[in-house]
Amino acid sequence: GINAEYGKQWYQRRVRGAADADDRDRWARSLEETIYRPPALNNSENASRHNINDLQRKLAEVNGYLSLLEETMSGMVQQVSVELDPSDSAQLEICNNAMISSLHDCVEEMNKLEFSAGKVTNATGVKAVMPEHPAPNNNSKDSNVVELAEEAAEDIDSGSESDNSDAFCSADEEFDECEVEAKPAVVVLESVPSKEILELQKASDNELDAYNQYYDVKEEEDDVVIDQSNNSVITHLLSQVRIGMDLTRIPLPTFILEKRSLLEMYAEFLAHPDIFVDIAQRPTPKDRMVAAVRWYLSAFHAGRRGSVAKKPYNPVLGETFKCYFDVPGMLDGDQSSPVVKNGPCPWAKSSSSLVFIAEQVSHHPPVSAFYVEHPDHNIEVNASIWTKSKFLGLSIGVHMIGDTVLTLLDHGEEYHVTFPNGYGRSILTRPWVELGGKCHINCPQTGFNAEIEFLCKPFYGGSRHTLTGTISHVANNKPFCKLSGEWNNVMHAEFEGGKKEVFVDIHSIPIIKKLCLPISKQGEWESRRLWRHVTKALAENDVDAASNEKFSIEEHQRDLRKMREETGEVHKQTLFHKDGDNWLFNNPLSQRKGL
Repeated sequence: GINAEYGKQWYQRRVRGAADADDRDRWARSLEETIYRPPALNNSENASRHNINDLQRKLAEVNGYLSLLEETMSGMVQQVSVELDPSDSAQLEICNNAMISSLHDCVEEMNKLEFSAGKVTNATGVKAVMPEHPAPNNNSKDSNVVELAEEAAEDIDSGSESDNSDAFCSADEEFDECEVEAKPAVVVLESVPSKEILELQKASDNELDAYNQYYDVKEEEDDVVIDQSNNSVITHLLSQVRIGMDLTRIPLPTFILEKRSLLEMYAEFLAHPDIFVDIAQRPTPKDRMVAAVRWYLSAFHAGRRGSVAKKPYNPVLGETFKCYFDVPGMLDGDQSSPVVKNGPCPWAKSSSSLVFIAEQVSHHPPVSAFYVEHPDHNIEVNASIWTKSKFLGLSIGVHMIGDTVLTLLDHGEEYHVTFPNGYGRSILTRPWVELGGKCHINCPQTGFNAEIEFLCKPFYGGSRHTLTGTISHVANNKPFCKLSGEWNNVMHAEFEGGKKEVFVDIHSIPIIKKLCLPISKQGEWESRRLWRHVTKALAENDVDAASNEKFSIEEHQRDLRKMREETGEVHKQTLFHKDGDNWLFNNPLSQRKGL
């Protein structure tokens, strides 16, 4: 919601005149769009059906959030006033009262305006008519109302997006890289009992948290052969593509989606946090490289929830995902450490927690940036990866492009990691996942490196999911460790001198569950809250509903894109910044600890 930092920014703009007239007009138009403009619809019949319902929800939304704004602003003004001179504090109080009063007048006027579709009844029971989209009159009282209303639009969680999908960036829309800013709209509330804000908030939280069950339940394998209706969809899709064609802009059928965003899937690489943290605890550079390879090879199976290939949601621009893992066998660290409280997940259990945070920083190319840290062992990971999909006939190939750097701050070592390509095989019958390609793990500071090759199954004979690899030092071309096995089963190592051992056995290492905030506590741009309606529909095997929810996201994004092009707004990443070709976390552990 509203916090002290946004309050200070609001004070500076309002009291000290930091915003110019164009900025104020832009925010005023944004607020008007939130209130007046119905979502984009396919045809006039749908438009007629949605006008009244949409208006009722919008008016209920405005009334509810105005009450929330009034209550929260009062507390915020008291908090900010402590840091101001008495005269500035008094002026802030006057401006706050004027803003709330003007907004009340604005809402009352909206209930009296004329709407082109005819008279409707709003959520408060007042008969109202509204215009389609009146232009602001700078010489009227209403212009003052709009001018003050812009402050409310800024203060209502300006870092988030709306439940009605107006602020989504389409996974299938083509954008120029990082040229568009996603502006927030306000959360749609189904009903707003007058003067019962606490009860409303509780009801809203309970409604949102009902979606947690669709993420918390263990994913079962969907060992289902594609039925005839789905087969016809895929056949139609195949008729539109050719071998080698880039599938980035081709919408895939909803029934092949799995119930999570790609950002959440990346977090699964930490499903064995004890193996990951063990890297920093090894005594020598050689041992640390071996431990890094062991973690790397243990990470892939956790990202696949079943034997049937499915595709995670394409993250929208500005989408984020946050979680942490408890590390087995590790005592709880400092629960009140400033390093944790000022870190990427302030709600993490302690400094012994392994924290993951990700953001979709670009849409074309679709770049996902993520960051990992473990405060007690001073480990950092910065990564920026984008995927490129191609049609290969009866398969789909997904190429992983980008850089991942694991840093051991106590040892001054960086491990540069690449990832294999993924393939969805047998897409007309029972799709399955295969990894393929050569990858490496290099440490420039120590000279140790590992070469891993994921082997694709040959057309005749051979086995699935196999790999081979070596670990060596630049001073000696002969590897001191050879690796072989299956990445989703058992992998073996043979060290110099002939010693052999089981390197990784995925059946003997439990997957540790990632811990997320309840959906009601998540920001509007966080993955689980963002995709909750699609996830619920897929969990209930309602493909039509899932398709409709996904379609509404895409439709709203097209409208939003047009508005952005008109205003010339530029997207600003919230968690990461660009450094050359890579994206780095804004407030890493090394910076907070001064390492």
